[in-house]
Amino acid sequence: MRRRLFVLALGIGFLIVITGLATNIDGIIPHRPTPQTQTAQAGPYQITLQVTPNPPPTTQPSTLSLQIVRRDTQQAIADAHVTLDSDMEAMDMGTTHVEAQMQTAGVYQAQLQFSMSGSWQVRVRIAVAEAQAESALFEITAQ
Repeated sequence: MRRRLFVLALGIGFLIVITGLATNIDGIIPHRPTPQTQTAQAGPYQITLQVTPNPPPTTQPSTLSLQIVRRDTQQAIADAHVTLDSDMEAMDMGTTHVEAQMQTAGVYQAQLQFSMSGSWQVRVRIAVAEAQAESALFEITAQ
């Protein structure tokens, strides 16, 4: 009987410790900060991403600004349909799908809400008339 109580108490203590660690995991595991700007290639396009505010908070939407140019000529792409899909890397938080709006020739913006702190992958898809759709993947760390 005494041994069963000891094992039960030990199990409950273990659960309390694991729950405490899981609750405070953001403070334990260091996150890589999101770079001020990120650049990636998507087929013939070069995409430069900027996140404001940086690091993006979980309490309000962040603005993602995308500058899209042809890689070979550096000419701004003004006639693209640009979409963003975001997924959390560590756990399934669902996929958020948003469309970016053109601000000026080659510059697009989208509002994106990161619902939890941690590392997120944002896939940017570019579709230009009469051309194959291209995509690039960016990593963003929300806090």
